[in-house]
Amino acid sequence: KHRFLRGMAAWVGFKQIGVEYKRAARHAGVTKYPFKKMLKLALNAITGFSYFPLQVATYFGFVSAGLAILAIPVVVIERLAGSQAFYGQATTLIAVLFLGGVQLISLGILGEYIGRLYDEAKGRPLYIVREAPEKGQ
Repeated sequence: KHRFLRGMAAWVGFKQIGVEYKRAARHAGVTKYPFKKMLKLALNAITGFSYFPLQVATYFGFVSAGLAILAIPVVVIERLAGSQAFYGQATTLIAVLFLGGVQLISLGILGEYIGRLYDEAKGRPLYIVREAPEKGQ
């Protein structure tokens, strides 16, 4: 299991503050926490507490499909005006852009479902109760 303690402390609701300090130079040796481990820590933090990576596909899909829809009138007007600027590849490009956008939107929707299933599988409670009143109070 991946446990990102900084994220879990924030999720539980502990008060947090920043503490500024001046770091002294390293006395000996090199760090035992190389870039690869830091990257893994960042990915665990992002994927463990955020849906954003799953939603990126949806956003890209809407942008891609929107660009394709905006390009259709431009190409039609150019063709009606007699321009040879967009001769054969424009319709293919628009079709690929639009269908790719639709696929990304579908992938984003699946990602949302998978993210919600992942939240359920983690088994974290919706609420954390600090104190519960005893019976009779």
